[in-house]
Order: sequence, then structure tokens, then C-alpha cells
Amino acid sequence: MAKRPVLGIFLILMVSIYPGFAAADKNEMPLSSDTEAWIKVAGNPDAERRIVFIHGSPGSKEAYDDYLGHPALQHLELVSVDRPGFGESGRPVETSIQKQAEALMGLVKSGKETWLVGHSLGGPIALQLALLAPDRVSGLLLIAPAFDPKLESPKWYNIITDTLLANWVLPDDLLRSNREMMVLDKELEKLAAQNWSTLDMPVVLVHGAEDDLADPGNSRFAKAKLPGAELMMMPDEGHFILWENVPLLVDQINTLVSK
Repeated sequence: MAKRPVLGIFLILMVSIYPGFAAADKNEMPLSSDTEAWIKVAGNPDAERRIVFIHGSPGSKEAYDDYLGHPALQHLELVSVDRPGFGESGRPVETSIQKQAEALMGLVKSGKETWLVGHSLGGPIALQLALLAPDRVSGLLLIAPAFDPKLESPKWYNIITDTLLANWVLPDDLLRSNREMMVLDKELEKLAAQNWSTLDMPVVLVHGAEDDLADPGNSRFAKAKLPGAELMMMPDEGHFILWENVPLLVDQINTLVSK
């Protein structure tokens, strides 16, 4: 995918919140009786393996509709979640990566193999969840993730979006996303300071070589901290590989859970 101008990327972010994905046979429900977070479920609820999908910023559980409805994944239990502050989650936005991971702890059940799939900001949240509960996470698929604090400092458009004027004209989802972006480098520093060597489960990093939203160096940073991880740097792909190359990632999910 050819690189887009930065302003074009900024506009794409605003419209990517509601992508027109294929409809999936699924149910929607609260994560639990004591939380306002919502999930979509599909596939086989009695399967021994559960896939938990964590969206980026901005986004919602609908980001994974193509996967929830994909015929090649229906042998698995499939769950996509609204992160705090997005979709149907009634909770305010949460900028702490660790607190976001803690909010999803109810999705990693003991007694069932649970595999985490995270796109963009969903990547570090998935990894943090694995660090918090390594005995309950079987593996990770991290797609175009953000990990390197030096690469994820606020950009000029984040600074503009953080102004009072922008609060009057921009959509709420984008403003909430920008709150995450303004402190992301500091949150990634906290994540990087943890001991990733405790993770002995399979980890696959998939990154588009032409990604100009989350620099490909982010996945190389993660690979350096996780020497046993598999890094797939995909030529001619960008940040939206999640939606533009569904077959590739469906194959990676099935390969990962078979390990």
C-alpha cells in the first residue's frame, strides 16, 4: 500500500471508526453484570479455544466483524470487545495500558485456551494482559502494534487535536482517541520496563512495511524484547492490513492456535 500524506492519515482515522465490514452471525452482550463494557461473540461457544480481539484507537468491537463472521474461524469461540471509552462501553476513556488490560481480565478464563489478537493500540494492551495473566493466555497475534516509546510520542496533529477549538469540531471518538495518543509514549515506557521474558507462549508480530501510522520499527522493538517471537514484515501493506488482508490474518490465527 502506498504511503498516504500525514493529513490524509488524520482524516482516514476519523472515518475508520465505522468500517463497512461483512455482517457476522453473533450476539452482543455486556462483558459481565458489573461492567458496562460490551462484547460480540461468534463461532463455537463450546470450543476449547477462545480468540479475544482487541481493537485499536479509535475503534470498536465492530472492527473485527470480518473475523467474527469468517467461515474458517467458526470452529473457535470468537469474542470482540469494546475498550473503555469506545463503542457501547459506558465507561470513560482509560489512558492507562495496564488498567485497560485489567478491565479485560474477565475474558481470559482459566480452563480454556485463550489467544489474544490486538491491532494497533490493541497490541500493547494484549501484551500487557498476557504479562498480568501469563498462565491464562496461550498466545498472541499482534497486528501493526505500537510498542516503541520513541516512535509513539505525540505528533503535530495530536497536539492540534488537543486544543480547545478541536474539542468543538471533532467527533467524540477521535477526541477520546487523542487522549490516549497524547500519553501513549509514557504508557509504553511503563510497558517496556516490565519483564517480557516471562512470556513463553507463541507470539506473532505482523506489520505492514509501508505502515505510516505505527512505524514498522514498533514491531522490531517488540521482537528485540521477545526473541522467540515470529516477525512478519509484509511488503506493500500498511496500517490497515487488518481489513485489507483478512485472508492472511485468518490463516495466521489458525496457524497460531494449532501450535
